[in-house]
Amino acid sequence: MLPLEGIKVLDLMVGSGYCGMELADHGATVIKVEPPATGDPLRTMEPMKNGVSVHHAFRDRGKQSVTLDLNNAEGREIFKKLVAGADVVLENFVPGTMEAWGLGYEDLKKIRPALVYGRISACGSEGPGREVPQSDLVAQAKCGVMHFTGFPEAPPTRIGFAVSEHYAASFLASAVCFALYRAMLDGEGQLVETTLCGSAVAISEDKIITYGAEQCDPMRTGNAHPLINPYDILKCKNGYVAMGISSDAQWAKFCAAFNCMEWTEDEKYCSNLVRGYHYFGDLRVKLEELFSEYTMEEIAAKCDQALIPGTMCSTTKEALQQPQLQVRNMIVEGQEPSIGSLEMPGRPVKFAGQTETPLQPAPALGADNRAVYTAAGVDAETLSRLEREGII
Repeated sequence: MLPLEGIKVLDLMVGSGYCGMELADHGATVIKVEPPATGDPLRTMEPMKNGVSVHHAFRDRGKQSVTLDLNNAEGREIFKKLVAGADVVLENFVPGTMEAWGLGYEDLKKIRPALVYGRISACGSEGPGREVPQSDLVAQAKCGVMHFTGFPEAPPTRIGFAVSEHYAASFLASAVCFALYRAMLDGEGQLVETTLCGSAVAISEDKIITYGAEQCDPMRTGNAHPLINPYDILKCKNGYVAMGISSDAQWAKFCAAFNCMEWTEDEKYCSNLVRGYHYFGDLRVKLEELFSEYTMEEIAAKCDQALIPGTMCSTTKEALQQPQLQVRNMIVEGQEPSIGSLEMPGRPVKFAGQTETPLQPAPALGADNRAVYTAAGVDAETLSRLEREGII
């Protein structure tokens, strides 16, 4: 039995899907509520395979789909019927949208007192800028992430994936579970909210507390670490390797593995502190000279054998072939009716003693209209009329 089996979620998230996916992955019944005819824009996000968005196939896996026009008054009444049997509502509209429809948390808790209402917004539902649309790029820029990412001589740099969106979704999934536990204890639901900007700040904690202590903006250091050396991306015979030597004990193992034990005695390299002083002007050059004699694969093998953190910089194809990822069932073959087999990340969290159930495919638009609305008490004649009028 998966941990969230028996929990029913109404997922109104637009163009995202990550939070609902996490809950569905762990057993929740997640009903994706989408506009009739067009559906969620996620369904048309490139790239496509056989006419189906692979982002939709991944982020909407294991969900159900109903269509409903929330701009229509009758549609909103139908949504309230769904809420009566739900445990969680998720949404990421501009703050105030659901309240304007009469579907905000204060409205819905009158129908379902134990309801957990989860919201992701750009900057929060209060304060200046609450209605200004944002994106992950803007959140990274606004919250300083891009200022300390990249190389000193280069412009501010975006982290290479939608980091604030992913973290906001995971933070919200966790908060929803906390709130569900509270509701189980006292029958009281609550509104829980995460933001793109807040998530970007939360994951920048080391830079922020450093600034708090020193009142000095952290500088961009490229791939290197300002306090740990060598902790960097280094060129080798046939590509690049990542080295993450984080202690003097690991440094000694590294030097033994690569036959340069004299470096452990050299006053410029004998401790992490002095390695930091000499890294960019001296040690980094020597390391790349050393690695020029080795391939990525050879360096990775030596590091594995010596039990020190170092590996090749893999392409996506090479990463998918990593044996440890296969052992952990982190690369799975999703089976989608319209597109066939699709490699995708598996569940990152594993529960001891449980056999993982296969991931279920993403739903076709409105595939569950009849079943979901009938269960909510909408009769067949009304359903047919709602379909004709484009309300569902």
